[in-house]
Amino acid sequence: MSQPTSRKVAVIAFAGNLVVCALIGTSLLLIRSPDSTAAAAVPNPSTPTTPAPTPTPAPSSTTPTSEPPPSTTPTPAAAFKDVSGPAGITTKIPSGWTAKVRAGKADAQATDPAQPTSFLRYGGSPSPSQPLIDVMRNAERNFSTQYPGYKLIALQPGTWREHESVTWTFEFDTAAGRKHVDSTYWRAGQDDYVLYASALVTNWPAMQEIYTTARDAAQP
Repeated sequence: MSQPTSRKVAVIAFAGNLVVCALIGTSLLLIRSPDSTAAAAVPNPSTPTTPAPTPTPAPSSTTPTSEPPPSTTPTPAAAFKDVSGPAGITTKIPSGWTAKVRAGKADAQATDPAQPTSFLRYGGSPSPSQPLIDVMRNAERNFSTQYPGYKLIALQPGTWREHESVTWTFEFDTAAGRKHVDSTYWRAGQDDYVLYASALVTNWPAMQEIYTTARDAAQP
């Protein structure tokens, strides 16, 4: 077997060096160049921004800083008692009030002991032959001629608890001051019934609650 010449050895050695250099260059590229997919999956960091603080509005002079107190305090149910009157009417009046049938009248009156100008009347009597609205129109006409400053607010026929009814609301002047009246009249069976509340206009808000309680409890 013949020995290679020095020229052939040099050519082989040169070719070997080229292969080694190529391999080293490829390895360096793989190390220095990140995977394109991984680079796309990781976003470039951005400079964080701090949100601007929300300004606190200055208090308005027209906005109250607290809830206003209620204008009236509801009366508890225990502050009322059951009562009965002429023609078998029943209702509720304030516990501290006393009631008695008025002389020559078909109703009882319960008066506020702290304010005698505030009172409730309740009662009943046999029904006349006329329709209830006609009876009340006559009563309203007579009353209007007897009391100064009389002002009719409402005289309204209707039905209350399936009974023929009339509500009568009005005001008039007295020596103690101007008065407000709310009343309900209804016909049940052979009797006409009434629930009547009267108070000075300035005292009416408190009286209205008492009237509403008495009206809701009234029977028949």
